Amino acid sequence: MDFDTTGCFLVLLSFTINFMWGCVFKSLGVLLPTLTEQFTTHTWIIGTIASITAATADIGAILTMALEERFSYRPLLIVGSVVFSVGLLLVPLSSSTIHIALALATLVGPSMGIITLLVNVLQARHFQRRYTLACGIGHVGNAVAFLAFAPMTQLFLDTYGWRGAALLIAGISMHQIASAAVVRVTKAQYEPLTDSLDNHQDDTDKEGCSSRGKKSCLHLLKAIDLGILTEFKFWIAFMCRFGVTCAFDSWMLYYVPHLEVKGFPPLVAAALCSAAAVGYFLGAIVWAPFIDRDMVKCSTAIIISSLFLTLSFVVDPWVTDIPSCVFVTFVCGLFASAVYTLVDVLVKDIFEMDRLVSAFAWVKFFLFVPRLFGGFVPGWVYDTRGSYDLAFIVIGLVPTICLVPLIIGILRKTTKGL
Repeated sequence: MDFDTTGCFLVLLSFTINFMWGCVFKSLGVLLPTLTEQFTTHTWIIGTIASITAATADIGAILTMALEERFSYRPLLIVGSVVFSVGLLLVPLSSSTIHIALALATLVGPSMGIITLLVNVLQARHFQRRYTLACGIGHVGNAVAFLAFAPMTQLFLDTYGWRGAALLIAGISMHQIASAAVVRVTKAQYEPLTDSLDNHQDDTDKEGCSSRGKKSCLHLLKAIDLGILTEFKFWIAFMCRFGVTCAFDSWMLYYVPHLEVKGFPPLVAAALCSAAAVGYFLGAIVWAPFIDRDMVKCSTAIIISSLFLTLSFVVDPWVTDIPSCVFVTFVCGLFASAVYTLVDVLVKDIFEMDRLVSAFAWVKFFLFVPRLFGGFVPGWVYDTRGSYDLAFIVIGLVPTICLVPLIIGILRKTTKGL
């Protein structure tokens, strides 16, 4: 049974991880104008710090391929959650943007990358028939973060200042440690690894240090699985994730400042993000009944969702009243959430079970490119033009452009699982 005790705890941890990641990014978006003023810096610098944090999470995912060969998943999840909370606790103690960047980029980002990948792999291995629903429930954590933390961070900021708000967010992040502690990993997942390590130990006891080092390097290279980068199906999955990451990361960082430039009061701008949260909640699970029952292909759902995501960005410059903003924001959250969930499903569909760690890790590794692009461009455009309109149009076109490899794969009919 998919949703047994183990499955429920995995979904709970996935929910909590997505919740905290959404909290960090949405809070940075709300705090962006204040931090820019407090540290007398440029908008694009704070935006780039947030993007670097996400980039280090993606790069840190590569470490998982080596760590999961040496340690069991549960200790890695617990230690990673502790490091994540410690990094957030250091933010309110910062006296410059460099201190904030170091805390977020060296502690918060890498730890989040490791535990996110581990949970993705554990879910893919555990859930056989209802994987889309499990992924969707996990991504609902982001929806709750968007719904609660945009107005809540604004309230914290008005009441306690930016340092007090950052400290409260760090305290809330400690719930992730408890969620990691209750996760159980079935013994079957470790039997092959344990036998392999035992045999390896017996062999290396009979050999010299030079031979041991050589075998360790070969074992590490095999775990990294560089050959996956030469496979077209990898680039199909990566480009789909590239598009939604670039678009939605930019939205999380710059949408509240964008609304404020349009003339909306700060509290109203933060409250309008609730529409995206409702859309994100529905988008995470909207495709699950159809895909889990084989009524719709995952690739078809990705194409439809990406096109509507692009549309929500392209029309944004002409949306100036509250009802229209609510609708466009809802559509953006709905289809961004859908693409995030569907890409996880696509990775499981097109890759073998024993290659999921390397597949998820390499997909995440290269995401630092769209994150840096999405964090830098809107802030730079605003600093030079005084408006975010052009930036939102450019960023919005990215998800549709990134569909090209997927469409080629479908037309060629050579990739299993599309």
